[in-house]
Amino acid sequence: MRVARPTAALLALCLAAPGTRAAEAEPSVRAENAAADERTPPSAGEKLTPLPYDWTVDGVVTGALVASTLTLMLLQKDLAPLQCRWCTPGSVDGDLAKSVPWTNPKAASTASDVLQLVVPLGIMGYGLLQAYRLGDPAAGWSDVLLVTEATSLAMLTSVIVKYAVGRARPYVWLNQPDLYGDPAERYVSFFSNHTTFAFAVAASAGTLYLMQGMPGAPFVLGAGLAVAALTGYLRMASSQHYLSDVLTGAAVGSLIGWAVPYLFHRPRKGPPQAGDLRPAPGGIAIAW
Repeated sequence: MRVARPTAALLALCLAAPGTRAAEAEPSVRAENAAADERTPPSAGEKLTPLPYDWTVDGVVTGALVASTLTLMLLQKDLAPLQCRWCTPGSVDGDLAKSVPWTNPKAASTASDVLQLVVPLGIMGYGLLQAYRLGDPAAGWSDVLLVTEATSLAMLTSVIVKYAVGRARPYVWLNQPDLYGDPAERYVSFFSNHTTFAFAVAASAGTLYLMQGMPGAPFVLGAGLAVAALTGYLRMASSQHYLSDVLTGAAVGSLIGWAVPYLFHRPRKGPPQAGDLRPAPGGIAIAW
C-alpha cells in the first residue's frame, strides 16, 4: 500500500477539514460579510457567486465515498489480483514503457507522491485564501468539501477498475517484479490512481472557482491541469504505468471532476427545476 498512502491521507484530511471549520465559518459568515462591507465594500466583480450545497447531505455523500475508497485501498492485499489478467501491453504502450522510465525510477515515483500533496494543498489553499480575502470563508470550506466529493468518486472508480482488470505494471512486464517489493502492487496498473486524483482535484476545483467567479480561476485550472499532466508523466517515468493507464486516469478524473460540481452545484435561480440532479444520502436525487 506504499503508493496509495499519500492519496489516502489526503482524502481523509480533506474530509475532516470541512467538518472542523464548517461550524465555525457558517454561523458567522453574515457578520463577517457585513463588517467587510462597512470597511471596504467590494466591487460586484469581487463577490463570489453562491453555489447550492448542503453541509449535511454533501457531507454524508462525501463521507461515504471517502470511507468506501479508503476501505478498498486498505484491503488491497486481500482484493488485488495475484496474477495478471491483462499481461502484455500494446505496441505503443510497450515501446514507451521501455524508453520513458528514468534511470532511477524510484525517484520519479517519489516525485509523483510529492505532487499528490502539492496539487490539493496548493489548489484548495488558494481557494481558501481568496474566500477569506473576499469575506466569504464558508464558500472556501464548502469548496474543500465539494472537491473532496468529486475526487473521492473518481478515486473509488479507479480503485474498483484496478482490482477488476488486473493489468500487470510495466516493471513487471519488463521482468523487474521486485522493483517496488509489494506483490499486491504488481497487477493493478489500469488505471492510474495518482493521475486520476490529480486531474479530479484540478478539474473539480477549477470548475467550482469558475462558477463562483473567483479571481484567478482560469490560472488555477490551467496550472492544476499542467501539474496533473506532470504527475501522469512521472507515473510512466517510474515504470508504474503505461500511457493508456495515464490517459484513462486523466479522462476519468477530468470528467468526474467537472461533472460533479457542474451537475450538482452550479448556480441556479429559483427553486430546483425538473430534471435537476442533486446529491442525496445513498445516491442521487432527481428534481421533478
